[in-house]
Amino acid sequence: MDYLAPHHYFKSGQEAGVPEDVLRASAARTAMTQAHGAGPILSLGHLAHLSGASYVYLREVVQRARDPYTDIRRPKRTGGSRLISAPEPVLMDVHRVILRRALSNLPLHPFSYAYQEGRSIQACARQHLGARWMIKFDLHDFFGQIGERDVFRVFVGRGYSRLVSLELARICTRYRSGNVDRSSERYGAIPSYDVGATGRLPQGAPTSGALSNAVATPLDYVLHSFATRSGFTYTRYSDDMVMSTCQDFDRAQAAPMVREVTRLVAAHRFQLHRKKTRVIPPGARHVVLGLLVDGENVRLTPEFRRRVDVHVRGVRKFGLVQHADHRGFRSLFSFINHVEGSLAFAHSVEPDWSDARRAEWQAALGPLGLKV
Repeated sequence: MDYLAPHHYFKSGQEAGVPEDVLRASAARTAMTQAHGAGPILSLGHLAHLSGASYVYLREVVQRARDPYTDIRRPKRTGGSRLISAPEPVLMDVHRVILRRALSNLPLHPFSYAYQEGRSIQACARQHLGARWMIKFDLHDFFGQIGERDVFRVFVGRGYSRLVSLELARICTRYRSGNVDRSSERYGAIPSYDVGATGRLPQGAPTSGALSNAVATPLDYVLHSFATRSGFTYTRYSDDMVMSTCQDFDRAQAAPMVREVTRLVAAHRFQLHRKKTRVIPPGARHVVLGLLVDGENVRLTPEFRRRVDVHVRGVRKFGLVQHADHRGFRSLFSFINHVEGSLAFAHSVEPDWSDARRAEWQAALGPLGLKV
């Protein structure tokens, strides 16, 4: 991303009547953030200018005077649903500016696959093709375990001032009642910022994926090192972690591995979802992120195929409105998006199967005058 050259910036500031000491301080801070791979965000007012949001609005968000999120339940591709905290449109634009300027090129672990351009579920799953044994872990409440101070440290590490880092951390986290932490008094230099309550990463904000990866990167390095020493391959996709091996192994050896992973995760202030820890032996079905990895190539699961077939045939037999309502979708738009997303995902894994189902899907929508 290109920014105004330092000398041009200085000259423009002088012509605008900005005091020289302010210009020098701004230029120095800009150089520091750029040295860390980030773009300049010099103050809350500067962020308001960049995003189009009002300064008063941003100040209220930082002071926790408003909760600019809506809770939405969205269906998962693999079934069930997840709770999404969707920022209101003004805050969504602010998050996108922060993501583009501050978080677009964070240094991450090579075996972390989520929330990064050019990486995918399929690429993550391919790392485990040919494995005989597999241990699957799930980080409990992954986004909710990442607090305001964790996010603050990410922005400080990107070269932003402590004040701006605090303001960005407040904007990128959501406060819910019960997240009380009197340690926030260390920001008492601005009385209205001393709210005595800390936020957590909201699942659904544009910045949350990048920030969660940044906070989890030290854990990635530790777990990858441990897995490699143990003869295992390690990957993480958001809260899903997998270790697999093609070597001789047994359940007796798995127990101390699980204990050590639990210890390492806790040492990095995360927590495993113990009920979702699975040891998968040879002969059992090997599934990573909803994809079968027990052959030469990753494949769709029969359950995924059936869900798509049910939707396509349901629309053809009962109609779009009746089927979407019967399946519990909140709107036709969300239902169509769900099927379209499933077909797009399927195309990236098994294009021939996906193309055949897409033709059936379009044929089912055709009599309704819809084209997607």
